[in-house]
Amino acid sequence: MFSNRQHSKFDPQERGLSKLQKNLQRFFPERQLIVRSGERMRTLRLSSNRQAVIVAFLFVVGGWTMLSSGLAMSHGERIRAKNVEIKDARVGYEQLLAQVSIYKERVSELTTNLEHNYSKSLALVDKESNLLKDRAAELGPSPAKHSLVSKLTSKAKDVMSDPMGAFSGDSGNVELALSRAKLERGHADDERRHLLTELADVEDSMVDVVGHHQKTPFIATDSLELRQVVLQRDMAISEKDDLSDRVSSLEGQIRDMESNDLLLYHRFSEVTETKISDIQNSLSTTGLDIEMLVKRQNNEKGKGGPLILLDPSTQRTGPLEESLNLLNSNVDYLQDLQRVVVRLPIDTPLPHYQVNDPFGVRSDPFTGKLAQHNGVDLGSPYKDEVLSTGEGKVIHADVSSDYGRNVIVDHGMGLQTRYAHLARFMVKEGEKVERGTVIGQVGCSGRCTGPHVHYEVIYNGNPVNPLKFMKAGKNVLKGE
Repeated sequence: MFSNRQHSKFDPQERGLSKLQKNLQRFFPERQLIVRSGERMRTLRLSSNRQAVIVAFLFVVGGWTMLSSGLAMSHGERIRAKNVEIKDARVGYEQLLAQVSIYKERVSELTTNLEHNYSKSLALVDKESNLLKDRAAELGPSPAKHSLVSKLTSKAKDVMSDPMGAFSGDSGNVELALSRAKLERGHADDERRHLLTELADVEDSMVDVVGHHQKTPFIATDSLELRQVVLQRDMAISEKDDLSDRVSSLEGQIRDMESNDLLLYHRFSEVTETKISDIQNSLSTTGLDIEMLVKRQNNEKGKGGPLILLDPSTQRTGPLEESLNLLNSNVDYLQDLQRVVVRLPIDTPLPHYQVNDPFGVRSDPFTGKLAQHNGVDLGSPYKDEVLSTGEGKVIHADVSSDYGRNVIVDHGMGLQTRYAHLARFMVKEGEKVERGTVIGQVGCSGRCTGPHVHYEVIYNGNPVNPLKFMKAGKNVLKGE
């Protein structure tokens, strides 16, 4: 129990106290603690000074306790923050290792695919080159066919540099495909070199990063593999939109290429149609059915084999395919027409001549009576060379009373030519001749009044005017 002794305001004991002591007594008045133990009682006196010392001690102890607790809590927070930073650093390092590993695997796979595609591109170009050589071999060594292939090649190269420019002459889709394949191969080669350079730079800058995780004790292999799987999934998801955009871009490029190809096929078709029309118009003066001649020429070729029909559902149809089919059809017909031109007797049998007697009704030079003249008499100096007017085969080289020494050349398609009154034979029966081959010399054998060549053109057994063929040849042959 505590006892509190109250002093009067005029307590004589306060007269000698200082102001500080008075304040202490005011806040900490003197107290007595009475302790009873059985019948004994003890009194503990707590002066103002003692109370002040006890309170000050308790205040200091409490403040120190609070300060220590605050420092301890702050230190714990810092430790937790450091642990979070360490964890984040570990996660980031694991992610970096996984990304580098995946990147190297993917780039290596891409490089392998590019190597494979590059090899296929080379094989494709070689194959197309062989096909072109085979196609050229089929055309044969004749001047007109060689000229056609050369013009098609030149036109394809011009189109590669200026696809939208004006076109003139012939066209060749085989050469165009070959040139484009070579161009695409060059692009693939450049892309491959760029990727290989990029891969080399990455490997130089991060060559040992993947191996470092094996020496780092705080990175678990299982955790790294799991993170790689998660990253692969996340990367696949994130690349979905990019791949979609790329597919859309590629589809746009394909549409542009198809539009360009459609334009090229259309222009080339126009060129071939113009060329075909020019040849047909020039040959129309002969009076022959040119389309019939082309069919007869194709029928003379040996063809055959089993009939294997194509399933229409498996065939692609559309403007591009239709334009390409039309172009190929025109080119094939133009080549057939060129072969017909090579065989047609449309050249002149003499480099220099004058027409002594035309085709048709004339006065016979011996009797003076009207008679049918089945050829033309072309005057030229004695023993000048007589040339074959077209490609063919010699079926007759003999002497007769009317024609003297004469040669008959079969050009096929129902066409034959006769060269009569020769001074000398330069060919023999069964021999193949080309346009310009020397078959004899100008003479005056047989029923003749002077040196000249009696020249006939026979179609399906009937004589036709040779001058019409010679006129057509001036227009057709000057374009070769």
